Amino acid sequence: MDLASLFNLPLSIQAFDQWALLESTIQNLPETEDCDVWSYIWGSNSYSSSKAYKHLMGTCNVHPVFKWIWKSCCQHKHKVFFWLLVQDRLSTRNILKRKNMHLQSFNCVLCNESGEETVEHLFLKCMFARSC
Repeated sequence: MDLASLFNLPLSIQAFDQWALLESTIQNLPETEDCDVWSYIWGSNSYSSSKAYKHLMGTCNVHPVFKWIWKSCCQHKHKVFFWLLVQDRLSTRNILKRKNMHLQSFNCVLCNESGEETVEHLFLKCMFARSC
């Protein structure tokens, strides 16, 4: 294919000079067999979506408790629950308070103590948790 066939519009003098320079540069390129070889940043000639994802996301150190949760044999809903528990993302009254939700009281409704309902309180300190 000729470069002149790619341009259908009349060219200005400056555009024509640039086109002529480009054409001479392309004609003077040495022909090699491997000039159009793709290689990826991870050092392979073949594409892998998992390698691309790992490269884009980078690596991070994960706490062993998260690996343990996802490799455990319990039901998926339990895994998600414990993952939320470890991340401190269960919808306790403390979390709702941090999200500026208005409640009459942020104290624990399971016990008569005046402590705020947090994950730590619900699962470790609350009298309801200790009685189970």
